Amino acid sequence: MPRLSTRRVVAAGLVATLILTLVLTAGPAIGAPPLNLPLWDGTLFTLNLTLAVGFGYLVHFAVGVVLASLYAQVAEPRLVGEPWLRGAIFGVLVWAALMIVGLPLFDALDPLVANGLMAAPGLFALGLGVTAPLMLLVAHLLYGAVLGQLTGGRALQRVRWRAF
Repeated sequence: MPRLSTRRVVAAGLVATLILTLVLTAGPAIGAPPLNLPLWDGTLFTLNLTLAVGFGYLVHFAVGVVLASLYAQVAEPRLVGEPWLRGAIFGVLVWAALMIVGLPLFDALDPLVANGLMAAPGLFALGLGVTAPLMLLVAHLLYGAVLGQLTGGRALQRVRWRAF
């Protein structure tokens, strides 16, 4: 099998993360709470909100690319179905990890939450209301489907490192 190019994986990760971000940004227009993941990421590092947003976007898109690489190297070869479906399955797995591990960890670490300046999302983001986990699920499903479709599936060989 031919090796999927790093550029293609990075581009797919960036585009899929952009789609996820746009869906979450549009959420309040349909009654969902504001879910600004880049701001949340950034406030883990600084309380200067201008810097937090900028730094948060860097972290947010970097995580999207790292997850794209994880998908291409580990998850995609093990999943079945059309490329978009394999990606959507991966998106649900990422969503579940965020809901069960990521958000409770965020609650424990973020200074805005600790100081009462931001509502704690909590397990499954239920601290933000019922629509929050649903919006996050839709966004992650789309992230995965776009990622799967853009990487094209089953084209990545595992890289084996050898010491000489």
